[in-house]
Amino acid sequence: MKKAKNALNISPRYIVDETGKKTEVILDVATFEQLLEYLEDVYYSAIAKDAMAKGEFLDFEEVSKEILKK
Repeated sequence: MKKAKNALNISPRYIVDETGKKTEVILDVATFEQLLEYLEDVYYSAIAKDAMAKGEFLDFEEVSKEILKK
């Protein structure tokens, strides 16, 4: 099997139809879980960047100090 060349080093296997068109992807469980974790990281990173751009982001140190005061 040819080695994948991508950021996550994923080597998918494909199911093809009778014309040779790829219709489905097969991933092992560990790779699938790695992919889900990566997608979650990307998603939360985008939310954080958006919040920072809007000035809605709270500084961790400031929030920690406020919590410890209580």
